[in-house]
Amino acid sequence: MKKTINVLVVEDNEYYNELISEALKKIIRSDKNKGDFRFLFYSFTDPGECITKIKSREFADNESIAYIDYYLGNGINGTHIIKMLKDQSVGSMIILLSQSKSVREKTGPAGYDYFVLKDNSAPALCSLFLEQYIDNKMYIT
Repeated sequence: MKKTINVLVVEDNEYYNELISEALKKIIRSDKNKGDFRFLFYSFTDPGECITKIKSREFADNESIAYIDYYLGNGINGTHIIKMLKDQSVGSMIILLSQSKSVREKTGPAGYDYFVLKDNSAPALCSLFLEQYIDNKMYIT
């Protein structure tokens, strides 16, 4: 039976959400990964929608890799969502995204595994983290 992996993008900027999402979908669709895993891809521009899905425990049964923007608007920042995901699934890998370098210093080790500065190299870095995550899962299963 194939192992199911949730891939989440939580980014309120529609353009940047699409940019990251398309880069990750290329990795998911690659022939290298089709036989070993089943991927469930989720993209959220509304953080409240993501929180509703987390509270419904939709992600609880599978391991997840999540790309979460720090500044999400409406009084919500990425650390709120990170805490909820980590409480639900210890096997989650979290990549915190931000345009501000100071977020890394401000948040410290706030439950995320990696920090990606939103610049021209961010989609490629996000793709590399997904490939690494998949490769690690191939050796663990």
